Amino acid sequence: MVIYTVLLYAVVALLDPYGLLKRGKKRDFFVCAALYLISFSLAFALAMQWDIPSPSPPIVHFVKQLL
Repeated sequence: MVIYTVLLYAVVALLDPYGLLKRGKKRDFFVCAALYLISFSLAFALAMQWDIPSPSPPIVHFVKQLL
């Protein structure tokens, strides 16, 4: 079942942004593909019940540096 889910996700990740590539929007295609890869990685890590570190402390530190 897990293999089918991963394959389905890969098919969607290739077919969904394919229209962008077909219209000549390479940069948009690569951005969309990168976002799919990030979301898949996070979904896989959550499904495997791995601990994902919170980005909150670095974000707070970055905002404090801006002020």
